Amino acid sequence: MRSVNWTRKRRLAGAAAMVAALLALTGCGGPAGDNSGAVRIGLLANLTGDAAMSFGKPFERGFELALHEAEPILDESGVSIEVLTEDAKSAVPSAVTGYNKLRQQSVPLVVQDSQSPLGQAVAPLANEDRITLVSGAGSALENSGGYSFRFTDLSTPTMSVGSRLAEEGHTRIGLVVAGDNPSFTTLAEATEKGLPAGFASRQEVSSQDTDFSAVLANLRRDRLDAVVLSVLPAQAGNLILQMKNAGEFEHVKLIGTVAISGETYTVARDSARGFEFPQVWAPGGTNPTAFERRYTEKYGEVPTAYGALGYQVGWTTVAAVIQAEKSGTVDGSALRDLLPAASTSDLVREHGILGLEMTADGLAISSGVMATFADGGAMVLAGSDG
Repeated sequence: MRSVNWTRKRRLAGAAAMVAALLALTGCGGPAGDNSGAVRIGLLANLTGDAAMSFGKPFERGFELALHEAEPILDESGVSIEVLTEDAKSAVPSAVTGYNKLRQQSVPLVVQDSQSPLGQAVAPLANEDRITLVSGAGSALENSGGYSFRFTDLSTPTMSVGSRLAEEGHTRIGLVVAGDNPSFTTLAEATEKGLPAGFASRQEVSSQDTDFSAVLANLRRDRLDAVVLSVLPAQAGNLILQMKNAGEFEHVKLIGTVAISGETYTVARDSARGFEFPQVWAPGGTNPTAFERRYTEKYGEVPTAYGALGYQVGWTTVAAVIQAEKSGTVDGSALRDLLPAASTSDLVREHGILGLEMTADGLAISSGVMATFADGGAMVLAGSDG
């Protein structure tokens, strides 16, 4: 039997035949526990909906790649992992439903790729059920039992943006923030901590807004030399386009957040060139790493930061499961206790691609990098020749 078995339950339209085929391939005609003692891991991924393109799909691919590459190590350790996937559909009700389906299959660990509202809805359930939750939520999670871990460090990379702007001599810095999403409010607050004088202008929008004419009028009135866009990726693209079309913003530096993805370039195209934003990781342009080459070969696209995070979390999951098997107990409590050390273990340091520590109190520490868009929309390190 393979060391990693993927069972997908996405509940998409017309998916009945696909599910039947997967069951036939994996030989799982009954409960997940029938898989010869494999450790079942839940992946609660945003495979459809607004967060799929930017977060869910890249994360799933990186996670899958890591577990595939870990198969020889798992075999050597005598460990088998079965990944049960549920589609969170970029919505809180679907995320809760998906979590409950995974819980019913007795998974000791659930990985949830992104979005604070989803993580905040699932975290209390995971703590009550004593299931370790590894979440991409940007905002704080309920953590009464210590079972909730975040793998995104918004504060460290984002605070450096404020410091960078100050060092470059920008003194009147504005903000556009999707105030109805707690993640973007958190990002804005972290950026402001790096600014000696704070924001000179603050414009709140809804995450559903697409017309920013009133916002641009206010930004123009406030005579800014830089603007931070703490909004959804597509909104950032719309803002960039509308600022270009409106004029009078040619000399205003635009900065994004760690939430920026290739979707920004899809909307703004070449107008997004020169736009910079922090990321936990970015590809190296014309000098790709081994991870980039393998990811691109397997999936036909250059990995984004969320692909890299999925890969890193995948290796951390493997390290934690191996250690739990060695201790003789693989349950939520054991994985909770082992996860922080696993995130910086020799195995993860050898195979991982970014510095990411998950702490015992459920936080993440990652310094991050500054990125920009290359020709064609690939995100690369700022200053690289990509």
